[in-house]
Amino acid sequence: MTKTETQDRPRRRGRRAATGLALAGAATLAALAVPTAAFAGGGSISNTTLRPGDEACVAAHAVSSVSASGSANAPGLKFKIIGQSGTVVTGSGSPGPVTSWGAQTQEGWYNWQGEGDYTACAKNNGTSNVRLNLIVINTV
Repeated sequence: MTKTETQDRPRRRGRRAATGLALAGAATLAALAVPTAAFAGGGSISNTTLRPGDEACVAAHAVSSVSASGSANAPGLKFKIIGQSGTVVTGSGSPGPVTSWGAQTQEGWYNWQGEGDYTACAKNNGTSNVRLNLIVINTV
């Protein structure tokens, strides 16, 4: 083997590797361009003390469903989901001051208000401070 042939082999390997990387990059870009299902979103608030009259809310955009849950260290918080129309989603409000709560609605249900922004809220209607452990909203 001559000196020239020996020097060409590393160059060929380098070109092959570069070609492979270019093809892999193109395949990745093509995969990213493919439409996918709706993005699931959500948000949360945790470990917050609510004084009497205070309210904590978290919002997310929903395309086809929304669920929310919350908990407090003591009875005193009233929870609800507010729909994109600005009104409370029917059946989503807690019956009164509670320590845990959950509600949901989705496309096709009687209380679905359509695609848009939904908000989960916890309000202290009591006379003493209450610790909000967590309020979470999840959407699809």
